[in-house]
Amino acid sequence: MNKTLPKTGLSQKEILDILDSYSSQDPDYRNLKTWSLVYYLGEELTNFLLEAYKKFFSANGLNPMVFQSLKKMENEVIQMTANLLHGDDKVCGVMTAGGTESCMLAVKTYKELAKATKRGIKHPEMIIPETAHVAWEKGAYYFDIKVRHAPLDKNYKVDVQAVKKMITRNTVMLLGSAPEYPHGLIDPIEELGEVALQHQIPLHVDACVGGYLLPFVEKLGYDIPPFDFRVKGVTSMSADTHKYGFSAKGASTILYRNMDIMKHQFFVYENFPGGIFASPAMLGTRPGGSYAAAWASMMILGENGYMNIAKTIMETTRQLIDGIQSIEGLEIIGNPKAS
Repeated sequence: MNKTLPKTGLSQKEILDILDSYSSQDPDYRNLKTWSLVYYLGEELTNFLLEAYKKFFSANGLNPMVFQSLKKMENEVIQMTANLLHGDDKVCGVMTAGGTESCMLAVKTYKELAKATKRGIKHPEMIIPETAHVAWEKGAYYFDIKVRHAPLDKNYKVDVQAVKKMITRNTVMLLGSAPEYPHGLIDPIEELGEVALQHQIPLHVDACVGGYLLPFVEKLGYDIPPFDFRVKGVTSMSADTHKYGFSAKGASTILYRNMDIMKHQFFVYENFPGGIFASPAMLGTRPGGSYAAAWASMMILGENGYMNIAKTIMETTRQLIDGIQSIEGLEIIGNPKAS
């Protein structure tokens, strides 16, 4: 049956009751009955983030000159994230609506960068591991870039020697994950960085899952290989605040080593009768509430809060690994460094 507008608006209670009935079959994420889709730290934090979100519910990040509060929060989220990922004062970036947008923006940026700096690339290509998130396939589809899938080595990480052999004059970017989604393994970012520098090709690190977890896991003393801006060949990174940053959905970040790279992400149109239109990311209207919730979650948890969460996560991970390995016929794929 087709749904139509009610002739007369329903009461608030009626609407909320209907919403409760709609959600009655959803997974019980509050009691940890989901995997990956919801990153939940309890009702106290959730209610706090709701309050932060509500303060900027109608604020629009489309024009940073209007809602300067949003620009300030965005800048501070990017600065805090850059510091976590060992970026210097030249690292810059923006908040996005989620990891998929962050990944797609990198694809767009490196296609435009190649167009501006290399002559004759009519059929751009990107080399990504077989374990790369599907968002990269989506970005390649949207921006008409050929995907070349690099195989994995015996440890289930991307085979760097294979990546080397796949590079052509049409290669506009390389990719590594920290960690990759299927197995929780960190690709050999240092080795990929060396290849990127040798061939002068941009290297993006997809840390959408690990960006707000791995830095704290490393500080706890776990053996985490360099995966961030410490690696010279890394030119950009993505990290999702709405995953292990524990902010409201949808919110992510994309960071570039400098503005000379990031400027190729921007879209500017000058001939609109309503005036110049400029957008740093994909969305026009950008919901202010997600900025506020991301900023608020980072501020209330702080380094100690994230460290405690990382400690619990890694202890739980160790228990899961030990339990699986104790069962005959089961084994862990590779040597996961993260959750």
